[in-house]
Amino acid sequence: MQKTLQNLSSVSLVFLAVTGGLHISAAILISEKVSSTVNLIIFNALDMPFLLAALLYGTARISLAFGNITGNAKTALIVCSALSGVVFLGALFLNFFIQDARLV
Repeated sequence: MQKTLQNLSSVSLVFLAVTGGLHISAAILISEKVSSTVNLIIFNALDMPFLLAALLYGTARISLAFGNITGNAKTALIVCSALSGVVFLGALFLNFFIQDARLV
């Protein structure tokens, strides 16, 4: 279980860095009025993968830390996975079912 969580943590860290870097750089370019169609597509398309990578990384790291302290990572993994699932489903609902506000 420890080795699997370590591998998940390593892989999700790479995805977190890549998606986070692209998403944040697209947001900065849009805020500086250097917005092109590509920047808008990257900004709008990478918000859910960025959140998913962050939740996976956080869940793996918390479970590993809890496992090092108590010797049992399963309880923390189940609790963190459930909370991450609720957060991700809430973000999906807000992203796809609530209309964006038009800022003038």
